[in-house]
Amino acid sequence: MNPTSQNPEFMKTIEDIRTAEKEYESTLTKARENAEKVLRDAKEKVHDEREKTEKEIVELKNERLRKGSKGIEADVQKMVDEAKEEASGINSKKLNKKDVSKLVKDFIAGL
Repeated sequence: MNPTSQNPEFMKTIEDIRTAEKEYESTLTKARENAEKVLRDAKEKVHDEREKTEKEIVELKNERLRKGSKGIEADVQKMVDEAKEEASGINSKKLNKKDVSKLVKDFIAGL
């Protein structure tokens, strides 16, 4: 028989080393799993935040477009109203026969 195999202190040391190696592997595995979980959670959170931010950007852009569109519509309506006023002012003016006669003569002379 081998004298070291019967030495209880030596056998206890070997068992302690094996136990420590198993604990090390277990701890390392748990740490890797935890790190992977943290990384997955972080990636998911980043993805969710990016989606939320992109939605907010789209909503803000659409809101600004609506406001700009309303402003343009108001400006166009103002121009149309001014044109109508000017047209009604022109329609209400009457030319006298002398001015009409002169315009017709000038027009015919230009032909």
